[in-house]
Amino acid sequence: MKITITVENPTPEVLEKLLALAATPAAVVTAAPDDRWTPERARSYYDRLPPRAQQILLQVVEGEGECAADELKANGRSLRGSTGAFRRVLTEGKRTGLWPDALPVPLLSHIVGGQLKKLEMPGCGTEQYPHPAFRTGLRDLLPHGR
Repeated sequence: MKITITVENPTPEVLEKLLALAATPAAVVTAAPDDRWTPERARSYYDRLPPRAQQILLQVVEGEGECAADELKANGRSLRGSTGAFRRVLTEGKRTGLWPDALPVPLLSHIVGGQLKKLEMPGCGTEQYPHPAFRTGLRDLLPHGR
């Protein structure tokens, strides 16, 4: 049996009481904040992206959270329409209840002078940095499983 409870903006006291209530023998309880990517959320997100957006996301993950647009366009590959999928898939997942509303978009475009310069995962150095969750969630798709 699986029971899912969603608590928005819990205080530390409420979260502690809820986890204590769920702590029964042989129970496995985990809590993922609504504004954090987890490996499971990252893999689910990846699986819903169109193929070109999947390739781009893997390049960004391989690039330790960022990738220059020129590298993404190598071998004549286009980025037209591909980057919009990142926000669109996240919005659809939130609308259908797959992911919490507070979950941030995992990739941001850096545009300079009207041109895309790079894509990067926001929040480097913070708890909200999505790269570790994506690296773990997509490990089996990355070269050498790194």
